[in-house]
Formats: sequence, C-alpha cells, structure tokens
Amino acid sequence: MVSFKKPLLSMLTALMAVAMIAGCGNSGGNEENSSNASNNAGSSSDNSASKEVVKLTAAFPGQESPGQKNALQAINEKLKADGLNIEVDIKYLDDYWQKLALNIAGGTVYDLAWAHSSTLSDLAAKKVYQPIDDALKAQGSDLAANTPEYVLKGGQIQGKQYALPRAIPMTGFNNVYNIRGDLREKYGVPKITTIEGLEAYFDAIAKNEPNMVPFGGYNFQELFPIYANYYFPIGDGGAYPVYIDPADSSYTVKSFLDSDAFAQVIAKKKEWKDKGWLSTDTNLDTEGGFDNGKVAALAANIFRASERIDSVTKNVPGGKVETVYLEPQKRYIFSAGDNMLAVPSTSKHANEAVALINWIKKDQANYDLWSYGAEGVNYKLVDGAVDVSGIAENDQYNMNVWMWNDLRLARFSTNYPKEDIEALKKWDSSSEVTPFVGFTLDQSKIKSQISNIQAIMGEYITNLGLSVTDYNKVKEEMMSKLQSAGLQDVIDETQKQINAYVEAQKK
Repeated sequence: MVSFKKPLLSMLTALMAVAMIAGCGNSGGNEENSSNASNNAGSSSDNSASKEVVKLTAAFPGQESPGQKNALQAINEKLKADGLNIEVDIKYLDDYWQKLALNIAGGTVYDLAWAHSSTLSDLAAKKVYQPIDDALKAQGSDLAANTPEYVLKGGQIQGKQYALPRAIPMTGFNNVYNIRGDLREKYGVPKITTIEGLEAYFDAIAKNEPNMVPFGGYNFQELFPIYANYYFPIGDGGAYPVYIDPADSSYTVKSFLDSDAFAQVIAKKKEWKDKGWLSTDTNLDTEGGFDNGKVAALAANIFRASERIDSVTKNVPGGKVETVYLEPQKRYIFSAGDNMLAVPSTSKHANEAVALINWIKKDQANYDLWSYGAEGVNYKLVDGAVDVSGIAENDQYNMNVWMWNDLRLARFSTNYPKEDIEALKKWDSSSEVTPFVGFTLDQSKIKSQISNIQAIMGEYITNLGLSVTDYNKVKEEMMSKLQSAGLQDVIDETQKQINAYVEAQKK
C-alpha cells in the first residue's frame, strides 16, 4: 500500500503471469535493448580502477516526472565528485512485474530494479535477480553498518542476499487505516486504538457526512492485529492460505481461510456493510476518494499518511490524515522487508549497483539529492521538512522514495505533524522480533500447488472483503477447492522449512 500499490487481484494475476514470462528464452529484445546489452556486456563488473564511466540503468514502476532529467544530472555530478565512476539513468515500466521479467528474459540489461517481498523468492528462482553477497561485502560498508541485521534478512533467500530492503517500522506495517483526523476531532471521537473507537468514527461519518463513504475497499488485513496477529509465510494483501501463531511455541503451520480468526474478520466486514459503513462499489476509487474528501477511511500502511498528506491538504482545506492501528495484545515484527532494491540477473555491474545504494544511504545529503532532487530547485527545505509548494511544474521531481526509504534519513512534508514523525521513530520499540524474520519459503517443490491456490483465493477474496459473498455459504466449496489444489502439501512443506529455519536461528 505504497504509492504504487496495486489491487490484490492484479498482484495475484501478475504473480501467475510472471511464472510464465520468466520461463521465456533470451529472445525478443528490441533494438534499443540489444544496444544496451552490447554496451554493458563488455564492461568489467569492477571498474574502480577504470577511467571509463560505468552507466547504470534502473528499472522502476511509474512515470518519469518533469524534473527528472535535471535532477539526474545533479545526482550524476555528485557521484562523480564523490569519486564514483557511475552514471545513472532510469527507465519507467508500466505493467511492471510482467515487463521486468519479460525484458530480462529477452536480454534487456537493467542494473537496479524495484523488488518486493511477495515476489522476491519466485523471481530469484527464475533468475530475474542475482545474489549480491560479494558486492555487498565489497561496496556496502555503510549499508552494513547502518542497517539492522534483521532488516537485511528480509532480502535473503536461503541465506543469500538478493535484495536490500528499505529500513522502516515493520510492526503491523500493512495492517493500518488512514482516517481523516480533522473529522475525528470535529465529531468528538478520541484517538483511535480499538475497534470500538474505529466504529464510533464510522458511525459519526455516516450520521454527519451524507456525501462521504465511511470506509472503502475490500481490504481486511487491517483487522488482523486484533483477530489474527499471525505470521503469514505465503501471499500478500490479505490472501494468505496458511499462518503461524507466534504465541504457539510449536510454530505449527495451519490453514487460514477456514480458521476462526478469518471468520471473525469477514464477519466484522459484513457487520460494517449491514450498518451502511462499508461501500460495496467495486468501481470506487478509494485512494482518489480519500485524497479528495469523498472517502473517510481506507486501508493503508504506516508510511502512507506521510505520503498522501500534501494531496489531502491541497484538495481538502483543513484536512488531516491520521494512521490508525488497532492495538493487539502484543506487538510483533514478523518480517523486515516489503519494498526493496535488487540487481537484475542481466547486469554486469552488481558492484557498482550496490555502491550506488550504499552512496544513497551513506549520508543525508546523498539521500536527499537522490530522493527529493536538488534543494531550491525540486523542493524547499523548511525546518527539516520537504516543501514542494510553489515548485514550477517543469521542476517537479517524483522519485519513488517508498522503494528505498530509510527512517534514519527520511524527510517528511511540512504538512505532516512532527508528533507523528516521532511516533514512527518509536513504532517498533516495544515489539518482539520473531524467529520468522528472514524466512523465505522455497517454493520449488510446491510451485504448482501455490499457483493454483492463489488462483482459487482470487475467486473469493474480493467478494468476501466487500461482503457481497456470504462466507458461511462458500466456505465448504472454497476449502474443497483449496484442498484439491494441494493445500496440505503446502502446509507440510512450509512446516518442514519453518522447523529447519527456526532451529538454525538457535545456533
């Protein structure tokens, strides 16, 4: 649930598409791609002693912003001034997952790319990404010193480093809501940390704001902290076939979609729908609706409030964005990676790519330049905060900071309250780091079963989340399909690997 977060069904479709695409041979590259491959293939992976500038190409989702060219020029000039023989260019891809895998299978050379925990294992197995352990040792001294070990584990697969996760709060990271803080205050609802408080807010919106949707979207994992405070080793966006309860010392892997916890979550969504708080409109633009004052609450991640505050402030005079986390009995950190940076397998410059990431996170000046552009041109720095008001359209620079964000160095909008920033910095302070951090399921033996299970979940999850399907009426049918697809095979293999991983952490 970042700026580029796609709906769950799109992610599931992409996962299945990638499985087919990444198996393609090294053909189909266009003329530009062939030229890029030729230019890069002849260079050594270690150019520290060479006077020739190493040109790196990053593949990112989204679209190029008007100020990118000049910002990249400033970045490349500082890289040179700092003694790095690196020059960076960025290619933006639509249909990111499919095109990334297809282009790399066709021989396109990318040296840096966005990666995500939900697809990392699968794409690494299909040789979309390459291990970077040696490059990290050679060029990642600052990364190693400033990144917690458990965060680095978030980008590991079977003990090998395939990606570098962003360093952000991870407790319940994707299990929060964004609400309108100004409306909460207006209608006398206290700061929300419980389900009762959230429902009081929904009720106030329904009674006092007839033109607003109290809650939009089929998302339901924001209810997990109070109903399903579990670790999910497979899936994304709420579509999780199996779980482990961290309070269970045996760490037994169990089926989730027929669990009492899942039933409670879906029942709560149905209750909201029956009370008129939940929109069942599948065409509702919840993100745009919230940012334009038409939706009062939606699913989010911990950083999303800081990312959208400028839009809400611009579109809704007096609008405030608050993050709501339904406080569980105990806070856990289950994983340390969602968005990451990886080195594609076609790159001959893993050392330089890691050196670039190391440079970005080495100090505040580098991080600011890469993330926000040139101060005074692409943004203004006001009391330590980023202010883009008054920036000319041609100078607007929208790098996707959510891919590499680092809480040590992150800047926030002038519109984002300082007390909320301080809360983010302390977010994980009372959380227990579970032994599952860094675990990545090797899917090679259950690949087809997982693919079939994901397809079946895709048939049900959206409608269950919108409460247009009765869970009790489809449960037996859904579970029968999942069992036929190999759910027990997945449980057994996951249990075997979890047992081995947890035992290894004790040594």
